[in-house]
Amino acid sequence: MDHSQMKHIMTPEGMVMVMHGVPSWLFALGVGSVILLTFAAVERFGLRNGSGFRLELTKSRHVRKAIGSPWFRLAFQLPILAAFLAVIYVGLFGNYARNLAPVLTWTIWWAGLIFGVALLGNAWCFACPWDLLSNIGRKLSMGYELPRWLRNVYPATLLFIAVTWAELGWGITNNPRQTAVLGALMSFAAMGMAVVFERKAFCRSVCLVGRTSGMYSLFSPVEIRARDKRVCGTCTTHACLSGSEEGYGCPTGIDMSVHNENTYCTLCTECFATCPALIPTVNVRPFGTDLPKVVHWRRDEAVLALTLLALTGFHGLSMTPVWQNFEPGTTDIVGLIREALALGQVGAFTVGMIAIFFVPFAVYGLLTGVAWLWVRPSGVSYGELFVAYAYSLLPVALFYHLAHNSMHLFMEGQQVIPLLSDPMGTGADLFGTASWHLGPILSMESVWLLQVGLVVIGHVFGVTVAHRISRRLFEDPAWASRSLIPMTTMMIAVSVAGLWLMSLDMNMRGRM
Repeated sequence: MDHSQMKHIMTPEGMVMVMHGVPSWLFALGVGSVILLTFAAVERFGLRNGSGFRLELTKSRHVRKAIGSPWFRLAFQLPILAAFLAVIYVGLFGNYARNLAPVLTWTIWWAGLIFGVALLGNAWCFACPWDLLSNIGRKLSMGYELPRWLRNVYPATLLFIAVTWAELGWGITNNPRQTAVLGALMSFAAMGMAVVFERKAFCRSVCLVGRTSGMYSLFSPVEIRARDKRVCGTCTTHACLSGSEEGYGCPTGIDMSVHNENTYCTLCTECFATCPALIPTVNVRPFGTDLPKVVHWRRDEAVLALTLLALTGFHGLSMTPVWQNFEPGTTDIVGLIREALALGQVGAFTVGMIAIFFVPFAVYGLLTGVAWLWVRPSGVSYGELFVAYAYSLLPVALFYHLAHNSMHLFMEGQQVIPLLSDPMGTGADLFGTASWHLGPILSMESVWLLQVGLVVIGHVFGVTVAHRISRRLFEDPAWASRSLIPMTTMMIAVSVAGLWLMSLDMNMRGRM
């Protein structure tokens, strides 16, 4: 690693490593690209309905039957469950200071998960160990219906906020015991809800990983769809939904005859087992296909989309010296809150997180109000605008999330190699790598270019999706264009803010 791109600050808790941010020229290039491509994207892609291209991966009848076999999914889930249980054991009983659990969980899995979602959709749900445990609980299910007031994604949204607070404010990312306990609690919740409620209420409404993946997978190029819905129209059993002797019904309540988007599809492949006509198929399609075509815009999903935007931005801010500066004699947001309100570190963090969390909501709500005032005679309500345009912010949030996570994954991911040889921190050297001192996976310059490129790409997708949504909301192109002005302003502001965050120095995870 080029140490001219890093600096080290000694604190009472240890040495903090600070990575320099994106250089000024690259920041300026990114801002210029965002502004220029805002208009170019609308001209080039905005009026298109998107490609209908599909590449079917399961044309062979034998392949479809193999996917429907219960052993197909277990072949992926069992090894991951074994690794998951091993991480919990290491986190609980290994050396507190040197431990594999936090690095593997937060730097590799948590950071890498979003890349997997962008490329493969809900692939994690397909191999999820919590889902395997819930399948065990499902065999003992009492079959109660989930209360109607919980049949939404608000529980998952609240859990995502809580885990973000635990990750950043409580320092769980550096704590192997707490990391292991969180994993165990998620397991008990998945099994417990499967025992009490019908289907998989945990997956559908509570799991922050599944619901985050579900929203982001609207962008993914991988889908499961019915090959021919005309055949579904003649089906009398709808076994994909209700189940059969060959398998369970869809755990999240999807009927293949009306299935049009990825949000709640966990790629569990149960429909391949239950459908007698072998109608389900796995396809590869263009990125972002679902986003402008969501059939029913939902308020709870819009809130989750804005939460993803707010928390990913806050995650980036919370790792900069603007939020917490370890240099002696400097001021930061947390310090100012502590002094003003006479709070401790955790209390000041919590107050700051709450305040900053609501900023994107407030700005978006205000700009939606401006848009509504401009198009009020059209008959489209404020609520319709607020919910519909929130989906166009998903690619902006997703690509900033990817840009931020790329720093963790490619600058810190190599830490897992020596820890794999000594997972418990007991001095073992299982694979001969315990003493390896590896540099970053990518150079700092490469990470900078990748981060700026990802933010710009996400912005282009967001503007394009917003334009297509506007044409669904308004038949008159003039009304559509008016409503787009405030929304486009929001996207430019968010993308520039993301680039600004990346231009700041970044406090790396952990202490040396």
